[in-house]
Parts: sequence; structure tokens; C-alpha cells
Amino acid sequence: MQENRLTKMIAIAALGTLGVFLAGCASTSEKAPEASAAGAGGLATRYKADDGRTIEIGRSSPANGGLTFKEPHMDKCWIADGFNFTGYDALYIAPTLSTAKLHNNEEQQPHDLAKQNLQLELQRLVSQRGICPSVVMSESEIKPGGRVLRMENTIVEYAKGGGAARYFAGLYGAGQPVLRVQGKITEGDKALFQYEARRSGVSAGARMTGAFMKDTDIQSEDIRSMALDLADFMSAVSGKFQPK
Repeated sequence: MQENRLTKMIAIAALGTLGVFLAGCASTSEKAPEASAAGAGGLATRYKADDGRTIEIGRSSPANGGLTFKEPHMDKCWIADGFNFTGYDALYIAPTLSTAKLHNNEEQQPHDLAKQNLQLELQRLVSQRGICPSVVMSESEIKPGGRVLRMENTIVEYAKGGGAARYFAGLYGAGQPVLRVQGKITEGDKALFQYEARRSGVSAGARMTGAFMKDTDIQSEDIRSMALDLADFMSAVSGKFQPK
């Protein structure tokens, strides 16, 4: 009798587990179309990159004469009505500015390196996408008579990090470098794109083995991550990537 009761209890538990599993599957299938549905302006939320990655730019909604995005890789993201990064002869990426307060003199050199690397990574990745015929880092490279976009980026928060803190609690973010950037793209006096993004040891290596990595190497990975997400967003909005 006790054996039959135990068998019955196991069967009920199994059915309950199956029910939860099926409910989860149904929930997933219902949410999938919503995740990739178009937001305001007819823009999808997910796109397939040329290298096969699925990227997400988030839902968009009207705001301040344009669209604001719940972009998962940026704290703030906005484009002006009708702007999609195309139709211009050149994109000029100006030298990176900074208003960040440094904590000590040791941060000056890696801070200056971060300013240079951000400009270089943006120029490299945006150039690869072919959104603008020319992506330059010097005004002298701009050909006269063309339509030009100007991109300005400002570091507003910075910390170089520390290996000792990463050794004890790097997995939880302690000791990781910090980089917060505010940026904009303009044509003349008109703002066309604005964003804010933050990175702090985003790579798996920075979290798992960050105690044995240089602060500047971790920050270089953060900068590449930020520049890649910006280039992905621009590619999606400009039509270089197909909706998924």
C-alpha cells in the first residue's frame, strides 16, 4: 500500500513538472514575436548582423522630436525624426573629450589612452560597416562641399580599476575599470543622435581572471564592446542589417 502511494506521488510530481515545462514553452512562444516586433518608426527590435550575431536595439517610442530606444547596451539612446545615419559623405569622429574626475595621478596615462582608443575603435568599426563613404578622425581629411556628420564623445566617469580588488571580488565587479561616455552626432547645430553608455569589466575574462589582467587590457575590451554596440545600432537603423 505504501509502495503504491509513493508511486502515485511521484506520478503527480512528474505531471506537475511537465505542466510547468509546457507553460514555460507557451510563455516563450508568446513572447518571441513581441521581442522582435517593430516599435515606433517601423524599426524592429532585433537584427541579424553580417557575422551572424543577433543584435538587439530595443523598442523605440516618440520623444523630443525623434525616437528614444530602450537599448539594452546603452543607458540613453535617441535619434531625430527621419535620421538613419545615411545620405552623408563623411562622418568626422572628433578627438574624445573628458569631464571625468580622476582619483589620483596614476589614472592620467590610462585615462588618456582610453580617450585615444575610443576614437580609434569607433573609426575602425563604423568604417567596416560602410554606413558613410568616409569615416575620419581629422577635419583635414574632410573633402570640401560634402554633407558631413560630426560625432563628439565625452568621458564623464572614469576609473582605471585595481588588480588587488579584482583578486578578491572581481567576479562581482570590484576593482573593475569604469568608463561612462556621453556622445552625440550633429549636422551643423542640429542634434541627430545622442547616447550614453557605461562599461565596467564586461568580458568574461575580466570577471574570471581579471586579477591577472592589466587594467588597460580590461578597459580596452570595454571600449571595443562599447564601440561595437554603437556600430551595431548605427548599422541596424541605417538598414545595413536585416530585421530578425
